[in-house]
Parts: sequence; structure tokens; C-alpha cells
Amino acid sequence: MEELRNNVVFGFRMIRKSPGFAAVAILTLALGIGANTAIFSFVDGVLLKPLPYPNPEQIVEVWEKPSKYDRNGISTMNFLDWKQQNTVFSAMAAETGGSFTLTGGEKPLQLRGSRVSAPYFQIFGVQPVLGRTFAKDEDQLGKNQVVVLSHRIWESQFGGDPHLVGQSIMLDGRPYTVIGILPAGTRFDREWQDIWTPLAFQPQDMTRDFHWMRAWARLKPDVTFAMAQQQMNGIGERIAKAYPESNKGWGVRLDRHQDRVVNNSLRQSLWVLLAAVGAVLLIGCVNLANLLLVRASARDREVAVRTAIGASSGQLLRQFLTESLLLASFGGCAGVLVAFGAMRLLKLALPPFYLPAEAAVSLDVRALFFTAALILVTGVLFGIAPALQAMRVHPIESLKEGTRSATTSAAGRRLRSILIVCEVALAFILLTGAGLLLHSFYQLQQVDPGFDSTNVVTMWLPMDEKQYSNGDQINGYYQQILDRVGSVPGVRNGAISSALPLSGWGYGMPFQIEGKPVVDISNRPGGFFKMVSASYFPSLSMHLRRGRGLSESDRQGTAPVMVINQTMADKYFKNENPIGKRVLVQQIVPAKHELGKDVPWQVVGVVADEKVGDLDDSSPGMYVPMAQSPTVGAGLVVRGAIDPSQLVKSVEHAIWGVNKNQALTDIKTLEQVKSESLGGNRLRTYLLATFAGLALLLAAIGLFGVISYTVRQRLQELGLRAALGASSFNLLQLVLKSGLGLTGAGLLLGIAGSFGLTQLLASLLFEVSPRDPYSMIAAGLVLATVAVAACLLPALRATRVDPMVALRYE
Repeated sequence: MEELRNNVVFGFRMIRKSPGFAAVAILTLALGIGANTAIFSFVDGVLLKPLPYPNPEQIVEVWEKPSKYDRNGISTMNFLDWKQQNTVFSAMAAETGGSFTLTGGEKPLQLRGSRVSAPYFQIFGVQPVLGRTFAKDEDQLGKNQVVVLSHRIWESQFGGDPHLVGQSIMLDGRPYTVIGILPAGTRFDREWQDIWTPLAFQPQDMTRDFHWMRAWARLKPDVTFAMAQQQMNGIGERIAKAYPESNKGWGVRLDRHQDRVVNNSLRQSLWVLLAAVGAVLLIGCVNLANLLLVRASARDREVAVRTAIGASSGQLLRQFLTESLLLASFGGCAGVLVAFGAMRLLKLALPPFYLPAEAAVSLDVRALFFTAALILVTGVLFGIAPALQAMRVHPIESLKEGTRSATTSAAGRRLRSILIVCEVALAFILLTGAGLLLHSFYQLQQVDPGFDSTNVVTMWLPMDEKQYSNGDQINGYYQQILDRVGSVPGVRNGAISSALPLSGWGYGMPFQIEGKPVVDISNRPGGFFKMVSASYFPSLSMHLRRGRGLSESDRQGTAPVMVINQTMADKYFKNENPIGKRVLVQQIVPAKHELGKDVPWQVVGVVADEKVGDLDDSSPGMYVPMAQSPTVGAGLVVRGAIDPSQLVKSVEHAIWGVNKNQALTDIKTLEQVKSESLGGNRLRTYLLATFAGLALLLAAIGLFGVISYTVRQRLQELGLRAALGASSFNLLQLVLKSGLGLTGAGLLLGIAGSFGLTQLLASLLFEVSPRDPYSMIAAGLVLATVAVAACLLPALRATRVDPMVALRYE
């Protein structure tokens, strides 16, 4: 302990003697450790921490499994059979979306929510902070007029009133009794839902072919996942045999919820970013190691004196490592502040709902332990080489005035060169990865979304199925809205659609093409199925490739018509004209979870692909007139002759002129929707590019430092060369050759190493090969250019060496 105290005191003294070096070292470490800690807090909160539920490994998701796909939504009757026949679950619950319009305030407000079976909260083990959750029988008709609120909506809309429990609120014009408030800071407060109501099945819901729900279950404590899957497979087989029309070839799939919380893209992104910041920290350590090697060379006489008076190799090693660990500790403390700021900025930059609701990202004890481990590892990493060099000092040679240890100097130069090669290689790998993501992001931005987003605003019109129970009512209501909106000054076009652009499929429907081999209904191919008003294509300026679009004359009672997209035409009507062909799709019964008989839709047109999900999504799809297949709840698309944001208020009042209780949600311009769809790609790309830029800067600083030191060490040699007739160009070439040789070796090593990173990025790229030569060439050129710039200043300094001054010391 006495030796440790002396080493620490001496270490502090050495840091105070070199404030410039200490500042550079601490700043480098603060950036590296801070970035690593910030990204680790996301990796830990999203990927590593256990889910915040009791025994989370027992929570499973239950899906129907079609013959051609991994999973699908579930139907009512299949769910009820699963629930009755299984013996492996302690609780099982269905869930479906269930938005409501809250009235009684200044204007109607849509509350996003879910309708769930009574055991839903039991599965997740969540307890309300006020009141209770659903009783066992409250998911039965007549007992389902109760509601549980999220903590967020309780505070924002009801002022956190503790007396709200037991009171009624008006949802869709009907009274619901508030029975509970969920806790803050949980998944149920961070998800998009505001409220939960019981899922009480109506008589019209009792079908097997309409897949409109998802299901959750909790395994019994003595049941393994494999046992549960085996039993559910047996139940699925029995249902498929008993009901072949709807279930032939279908089974049941279980997924552990903890495996499904994070999608593959987010998981890959986080690991890639953690690897990137790790590489940046390694480059910082290499730079510090090189700086310390130079300082260690200047301390040869000090080390020689210590050795001469009895210091052992172990004592020297501990002294140098103590100094490096002190620097690492100061850098780590500053890094914690950097990490906190970076984490807050990243949270603000994340697209909405980009992280799973269960994620708990914070600078907590786990993150601080990670920081402590980084301090220890980095302190050893950049301190071990100088310490080992000090142990190789020859005391007698070093104590001779005016002499140096040639062996030590040569070994030191080789070590510094090796470190620079590694530094350049790491920088190249990061630059290549950033180049690939930038190229991929550029490709995404160039994708034609299939529509013109200029001056277009979109919004959602949630509706109550009980209020609009038949097709005529639905179509009449939509027409009134379109008429009112169309009369607003500045509006050019308005349209209704069952799904808005870039917002998902809406309906996914299986289909059968007339004249093609007949396929069982349960095993038909599928595509998105949009019900749209006749004005949809012109409102979005979508391009017809063949035939005609939909028209106002395509109404109920006339021949059913359909427009398909180009992908569907290419995939299912290859080498033939689809116009005039008929496509069989089961009728979607309005305001019910029920499918009717096949409707023979005649294809009248082919339209250019509209991106219905992400910009990289090209799915086969069908458009039918809303008048011929009405649905409750739709999106409104409004194209203006002016900035659409200036039209929003007028459009809102026009709609409220038709129905003062109509809630309007997700009001966004189509440009905003496009930008948000790129949010995850944009953030990942910008972060990796930032880390690559930092790595490039550190590599340039390291290369500059090594070449500058080399020039200083070779002053006598350079002066002698100049005295013997070497030109300035010869000297410049000599110094540049050294620096560019190190850069070239680093590039070769980096090319080999980059193949590993690019394979990690493969699933994140769009229309770019993970071994894209252009990205590698660009990264190499950038790094080579920076290397030349870093070497040029010390090289020019070498050309100005005065031979007489350089040789004076010989």
C-alpha cells in the first residue's frame, strides 16, 4: 500500500508537469469512453437486461402459422379452442387494437388503446397504482364497459386526479367506468396505447377465417417451451382436420416474448454501433500508447537511475501502469459526463417507438460498472507498451551522457509503427462501414415511393363500428367529408383510403386468379388490399401503367373492379395482359370481423408501385373502390395548392362541420411521413459516419505524431543527407515514403478486416453489396488523402533542416 501511495503521488506529479499532454489524453479518453458508455447503455437497456416482468421467460406469443409463412394473426374461434384445450398455460389472452374517441372536452380526442381478454395483465404481472385491472368475467358482453388508463394519459388528460377511479368517462358516446391506473415508467406507459378495455366477443366475431388478433400466454412453472409447442401443434392439427376450409395446412407457432421484443434490424444496429465506438476507443488507446512511448524514451535516464539504485522490473511496471491508470480514471470521469449528454441527445433523436417499450435505457449502476471496466482495460492497453519499453532500458548505456540505447530505440520505432498500422486499419474498417451505410441511405432516398408527396397532408379518421354498421352509412359519411373538404379554399383533391401511404398494408388478403390452378382458401397467396375512393390515384399523382383507374361510377351494384400494382402484375401475370382478368377475394363484411363469399374483382388497371410499408418494401397489392367494399375507419389524403400545413385548421373545421365528435389523429404531411420512415436508417448512418470521422481524425493525429517524432529523431541523418547533396524533394520523398508505407500496410490489413464488419452490415443495406468496391475505394482514398496531409507538415519541416545545425551535435 505504501508503494501504491508513492506511485499515485508520483503519477499526479508527472501529470502536473505535462498539462498539455494530460489534457489531450483525458479528452481522447473522455470521447472514447463516453461514446462507449452511451452506446452500451442502449445495448444493455434493449438487448441485455431481462424483461421487467416476473419470470419473463414464461411469457410467450401465440400465432397461427400458415403453410407458407412463419406467423399470422389469429381468428376468434381458433383462439377459443386453444384456450379451452391447452393444459400448458396458466393464463392466455387475446389482444386487438381498440381506439376510442373521448368527448366532453374542447374537441374530440382519440385515445389509442387495446381491447384485451381479462387475464392480459395477469400474464405480464403488472399491478395498478390505483384501483384494479380486469376481473375474470369482465371480458363478457354486458360487463365490458370498464377501462384501465395508462399513467401518461391519466396525468395529461385527467390531471392525475386520484378520485377518477370509479368515475365514468365518455368513449365513443358511451359511458365507461375507470377501474384502474397503471404505473408510470413501465412498458404500459411507454407504448402507444392510452387505454385498455375488455375484449368481449360479439356474435359476428365467431369466425375462423378472419385473422384480427394476437395472443399472449404464460407457461405454467413446470412446463417447458418445447412441451408447450408440442401440445399446441397437436391442437392445431386437430383444428386443421376439423375445419379444412379455413385451417388446412395451418398450425400454431409459439415465440418467447423476450426473443421477439427487439427486431433484427435494431439488434444488428446496436451491435454494429458498439463495435464502432469500441474501435474508436482502441484508436485512441493506440494514440496514447504512441505518445507515452515517446515520453518513455525521454525518461530513459530517470528509469536508469531508478534501476541503478535497486528498482525491480515489477516496480517499474507498476509505476508506469499507475500513471496510465490515473489518466484513464480522469478520462473515464469526464467520459461519464460525455456519456450522459450523448445518451440524452440520442434519446431525443430517436424516431417515435423506435425502441421497444420494455427498453430501460439509463446511465445506471450497470453502465457505470462498464465504464469502470473500460477505465481499467484502456489504462492497461495504452500503458503496457511504454511500461515494457521502460523495463528494457540499459542503465549503463542510458547514464552515459550523450548516448542512447540503439536497441531500445529501434524496438520502440517498430512498436510505434505496428500501432500506427493497426490504427489505420481500424479507421479504414469504420470508414468502409460508414461508406456502405451512406451509399445504402442514398439508395433509399432515391427510391420512387409511387406518389408525389408535395403539398399533401394525411390524417386518420377513427370511427365506431357500432355507429356505422352498414356499407351505405359508411360510404355516405365518407362522401360528406370529401365534399366538405373539397370545398375548402386551397384544396385541390381529397381521397379516402383504408391505409395511408407508408403506414402498412391495412388489410392483407389471400386471392385466387380465375383460370389459374385452384388453391385452397387457407393456402392462397396474399397481398395488401386497399379500399380507396376514386380520387385516391389523382390525389397522390400515382401513375397508371395500363388500363384505367377507379371512377365514381364504380359503385355498389355495378361490376366489382380492381386496380393492381406493378409488382402483382409482374409476379402473377407474367407475360400476359392482366386487364380483364378476374381475381377472387373474399368479401370483407363491413363493421364485422367476418369474411363473406369470394368476389370476382375484374382488373381494370395497373398502377405503379406505391410503397405501403417502408421505402424498401415492394409488395403485391390490390386497390378496390371504397364504394364497393366499405370499411369502418379510414385515412384522409388532402392535396393542396399551397403549403398543406396552412390547410390543416380549415380541413379540421370542415370535418367537424359534418360530425363534431369526429376525432382526427396522426395529422402529418406526406413529406413528414417519408422522413419518419427513414428515421432509423438516418440515425444509424449518421452515428456510424460520426464515429468513422472521429476515427479518421484520431488516425491522422497519430500518424502526424509518429512522423513528426521520426523526423526529430533523424535530424542528424537528414542533415548529413542534405550536406551530401540530397535535394529538398529527396528529403520530402524520404519522409513521405515512411508515412505512406505505414498507411499502405494499414490499408491492406483494413481490407482484410473490413470483410467481417461488412457481413455484419449485410442485413442493414438496401441495394448495396456488403463488399461494394466503390465504398472500399472511397474509404481508401479518403484515408490516404488524410494520411498524406498528416505526413506533409513534418515532411516539409524535414526539407528545411539546416545541415550545420543538425550536424553540430555529432
